Amino acid sequence: MGRTIPSFRMALEAEIQSWSAFRRSLGKGNREVLDRLFDQARSNCMAAGNAVRPIVFEGMYMAMAFSHEKRLAHIAKVIEELRSGMDAETKLGSASSAGFGSPD
Repeated sequence: MGRTIPSFRMALEAEIQSWSAFRRSLGKGNREVLDRLFDQARSNCMAAGNAVRPIVFEGMYMAMAFSHEKRLAHIAKVIEELRSGMDAETKLGSASSAGFGSPD
């Protein structure tokens, strides 16, 4: 019988564990940031596993980069919506105040 290959989830957890010395060297706030980064890799674990990369860190990194890209796209969309709303208010404000200026 051949050996079974561990699931990507198991390999990912082993990779995350291998960073424990790095994690311990960080301050508490930075450890929380690193933990969130690892959580992003976990949340896209299925896609990273389906990529079938021989180096686990490649799939882990791509999962984290993908999460960041999604987040940046969402932030950009929200900023654009806010900007559009501000532009509309500015145009509305200048149109309603036109003609109501003080006489010279």
